[in-house]
Amino acid sequence: MVSGFEQQPNTRERPEFQPEDLLLQAQVQDLALAPDGSIAVYSRRVIVEGKYRTHLWLVPWAGDDARQLTHAAANDTHPEFSPDGRSLAFISDRGGRCQPWILPLDGGEPRLAATIAGDAKSARWSPDGRRLLVVAPSGVERLAVGDAKDPTARVIDDFGWRLDASGFRNQLVSVWIADLAGGDLRRITDPEWEVLDARWMPDGRHIAVVADAEPDAGMRRFSERAAAWRVDADNPGEPSLLAALPGGVAAVRPSPDGSRVAVIAKDFPRQPSWADNHLYVSDETHLRRVGPDLDRPVGNVTFGDLVVRGSDISCEWLDDATIVAQVGDAGRTLPYQFNLDSGSVVPLTTGEIVSNALAVAGDRLVIVASDRGCPTEVHAVAGGVMRQLSHNGSDWLEPFRRDPVRHTISHPEGHTFDTWLIAGRDTPWPGPVVIQLHGGPHAAHGPTPWLEMLALADAGYHVLYPNPRGSSGYGEAFAKAIHGRWGEVDASDHLRLIEWAVETGLADPQRVGVMGLSGGGYMTTWLLGHHPGCFRAGVSENPVSNWVSWYGGSDLTGYTDERFVGVGRLPEDAAAFLAASPFMSIHHNTAPLLLLQAEDDLRCPPEQSEILFAILRSRGVRTQLVRYPGESHFLAGIGRPDRRVDRLRRIVEWFREYL
Repeated sequence: MVSGFEQQPNTRERPEFQPEDLLLQAQVQDLALAPDGSIAVYSRRVIVEGKYRTHLWLVPWAGDDARQLTHAAANDTHPEFSPDGRSLAFISDRGGRCQPWILPLDGGEPRLAATIAGDAKSARWSPDGRRLLVVAPSGVERLAVGDAKDPTARVIDDFGWRLDASGFRNQLVSVWIADLAGGDLRRITDPEWEVLDARWMPDGRHIAVVADAEPDAGMRRFSERAAAWRVDADNPGEPSLLAALPGGVAAVRPSPDGSRVAVIAKDFPRQPSWADNHLYVSDETHLRRVGPDLDRPVGNVTFGDLVVRGSDISCEWLDDATIVAQVGDAGRTLPYQFNLDSGSVVPLTTGEIVSNALAVAGDRLVIVASDRGCPTEVHAVAGGVMRQLSHNGSDWLEPFRRDPVRHTISHPEGHTFDTWLIAGRDTPWPGPVVIQLHGGPHAAHGPTPWLEMLALADAGYHVLYPNPRGSSGYGEAFAKAIHGRWGEVDASDHLRLIEWAVETGLADPQRVGVMGLSGGGYMTTWLLGHHPGCFRAGVSENPVSNWVSWYGGSDLTGYTDERFVGVGRLPEDAAAFLAASPFMSIHHNTAPLLLLQAEDDLRCPPEQSEILFAILRSRGVRTQLVRYPGESHFLAGIGRPDRRVDRLRRIVEWFREYL
């Protein structure tokens, strides 16, 4: 990690990153490793004629040029090698719906493995290579009255009826078994279960499944009371419990010999969002946490538009005594080795990286990771060293690449927090500064920047992006510090950041801007309303501004209690809801505010921005609301490419005009 204060090198000879350069983006995503460890296959998303196209690529472990495997005008994702290494199963929308396909690696065209009524999510080979486990919709309608495509009505009995980026949850997700020699496709899990994870047991006769099997499962988040179950693949019958924890199970991994299962889970009842996921191992009679002294989340908690769509939980057995899993640590995500015999927990590599997928075979490990300002690529990890295998996920950004510099800031209350700096292009010291706030809030920024940071830096603004209290990856106490005190505690860190930036000569105190998405949008509007005069301009994207309306208007219905915000429930705690809502103080703000809103956002619905617009605009404050049709919450990373370009352009132009 970088300590001290250092200015970044002159960038005059490097081309400026423009919003339209986003259309050049290539993104390495999914990952699979051949059983003998000789080759890795990954997916690479590109933009072709304004649309996303994702293809599978192959790269040798030994190092050589990558080779494209699929070429259809489609999205081919989630590759998995057959047990003999001769074929790949993958998910493709080439037929109009996402379905499981099989590609022979010794030549030939992909063939459809099974026809699923809905969109399949993943497919996994049985140990003998004769069947596929397919995770896909149950086929049983649960909301619609009459025609599911044009229903007379939708009947809603619980909170689990909608999900951002998915819409109506008309069908829950089930496990299906497809016999590759023919025969009927069979659903083996209860259609009332929402399956979160599923893996073959080594005996090839059973499936390990993660789901909340209780009758009121729809009244809480998916994994809040989910457990790991064993289901017979041929005679499903009554499932048997493999592992359960008070805070729910998120993922399951059977050991190679089948005697144990590893689960990623939380130990705190009701699954408070500040609590970290940890690794546990169960032999059905005894459940123990592996690495109990590791005060870090098992999983990736660092996100952005350069590291989207990998797995937030990636964990695999190397052998019967060793597990490799991602661990979030101070903005980074590193592969860690957990030894069950010795109890040791150690990182397998170091550096300023964010890993969002891993795969193993024998003693070999490959990861998808970003490295500082370099977007995600495939890397082999051995002997503590990362060796880059792919090169076509980052070459597009190389002319514009910036490696942010980490700084650790001391707070008068005794704690420290991290921030990253991207110095503005030819920008004076002191000069204009934009502070970008992450969402969550129990997530993290890291060493890999967002594209808006590059665009702003090249437009002449110093960019700071911090991990204040509330961020994940610094220990549960650090994340929990804001519980029930959103805005109050983290605002103190943001104000200290401004003070630090002025003290060090970086920031002109009269030219500080602030922006953020989701929880970052919440914090942007909180700061503008509670600390008027500190910021000259702001951009708030898909924010929460009113906890009262969010309580029933979000896909996280009722999630304002001890599980998330910590302000209670309605109506008895209405005063606390209002006190924590930015709209109640936004009338104090006089800084120009740009509101960016995805119209189909079910996490932070449009009315959360609309009330801010109404209050400020009626008072004559310069305010603009920009709505993006058909887009869900994370427009910044997965939205339609032209809308992502428009978003970047508006952010830069807003600060150019008002900062």
